[in-house]
Amino acid sequence: MGKAKSALASQHEALERAKSFVEKAKARASCLGLTLLGAYLVGSRARGDYLRDSDIDIILVVKGLKNLNFLERLQLFTDTLEPSIDLRIYDAEEWESTENTWINQLKQEAIKIDT
Repeated sequence: MGKAKSALASQHEALERAKSFVEKAKARASCLGLTLLGAYLVGSRARGDYLRDSDIDIILVVKGLKNLNFLERLQLFTDTLEPSIDLRIYDAEEWESTENTWINQLKQEAIKIDT
């Protein structure tokens, strides 16, 4: 298989893994009494400059997490994590805010993952 075809196959596999992960995260959020408002693919897989072995960067937007720090949020979803999935979790207010330059950059490249 050529490099381009191999990279394309890896992108298809990455998107399927992302969708599967988001389904698990949605179920986990529900068990915790939280609401998953959105899931987004970001990073090289979203921009199109990925390599065959690039990781899968996913953002979850969850209602009601504002008072938890990054590690506390991640711990809520530890049992759903898989190898090569890099996860960021934002509260709805944080994601909707226009004051954070980092989040604004992520929004520009974000591709919504439908579940």
